[in-house]
Amino acid sequence: MKAIATFQLIGEEVYRTNTYIQFGTSRKSLGAVVMLNPGSADLQGEARKKLIMNGSHTDETTIDNTMRQLIQFMKEAHTNLDGRLHIYNLFYVRNTNGVESINLFEHLKATGKYPTIALPSLFEMTQHPWLLIGWGVEKRSKWKYFEKEKREWLQLIQDSGIPSFGILSENNEYYHPCPRGPVKTERLQQLIEAYNSNIKPLSIKKL
Repeated sequence: MKAIATFQLIGEEVYRTNTYIQFGTSRKSLGAVVMLNPGSADLQGEARKKLIMNGSHTDETTIDNTMRQLIQFMKEAHTNLDGRLHIYNLFYVRNTNGVESINLFEHLKATGKYPTIALPSLFEMTQHPWLLIGWGVEKRSKWKYFEKEKREWLQLIQDSGIPSFGILSENNEYYHPCPRGPVKTERLQQLIEAYNSNIKPLSIKKL
């Protein structure tokens, strides 16, 4: 498998959009994930040079820890992997630290420097058989734009009717699929169990 994404240089920040993990050769959607923001996956070599030269470039990226966790989830939860796992984010500016990334997003939105990036259309959403929600459990009363993005995504999911799942905290926030440390393995098993309980029966019914 490989990961493909579009990178853009806007101001001083790097944005990563249109990301998917390709299994096999089919363009069919195997499912989708919505997380917080892009992490460490990056362009390499000539592809990186093209981004710096042109300000935008689409190519194969490195596979970061979160992508590896998602790949492992797909392998263990599915028997036939031929298609794409699409990766969405609440916002698309790259940063590997959760709290720092949200603060950066809030700043960019407040100063009008965050580019216009629309939510997926209802048609696009309906092409996915399911959606995994994993944007994390961080909350601050000052994070207005961040909370607005979450509300808009939840409304989009509801409007699309797409089956969704995730691992909820006590405060009804969705845990990230790839936490650091030993909890990572436990989270993988939780995701597989949640998928098998909530999503897999629906696909069997369709058959």
